[in-house]
Amino acid sequence: MARILFVDDDPFTLETLTKAVEVFGHQALLADNGETGLNLAIEQAPDLIFTDMRLPDMDGLTFVQKIQNHPQTAPIPVLVLSASPILDAVEMAKAAGAKEYINKPIRLQALLDIIQKYTTK
Repeated sequence: MARILFVDDDPFTLETLTKAVEVFGHQALLADNGETGLNLAIEQAPDLIFTDMRLPDMDGLTFVQKIQNHPQTAPIPVLVLSASPILDAVEMAKAAGAKEYINKPIRLQALLDIIQKYTTK
């Protein structure tokens, strides 16, 4: 069972992702802003983190950089899951340290495949 942190300010997205990962046998950790997400990442040491590009207190790229720059959270893979209209979002996310950029909405099988890719040792 993997512990997966989702950082997104949309309650419907968090609820949907939680149900999906629980069906797959994993545990979801939820944060509705970047600061809460960073604190949860430090305290709970999830196996994988998904973040939106737009958060109420910081943008997703800043969140990714903070995760990458903290010694406790740097080893955790971070993926951006967003419907951002920014043209260079993929390149920007990877430059910030994200492993991948995935467009919303994500299909359940694609979510499962990504979780397995980054949590199977």
